[in-house]
Amino acid sequence: MKRCIKCKKSIISSELYKIVMYVIGEEFTDHHYEHIECPDKFTI
Repeated sequence: MKRCIKCKKSIISSELYKIVMYVIGEEFTDHHYEHIECPDKFTI
């Protein structure tokens, strides 16, 4: 189950989402999902 890191709601497979990845020192550390247009929190 994918959860949006911003609104914490689950992301349905039909919804658009993006994967946010963190790479530190050329080493993959963590990744998160968030809605392309988060229903609750819009970022510019």
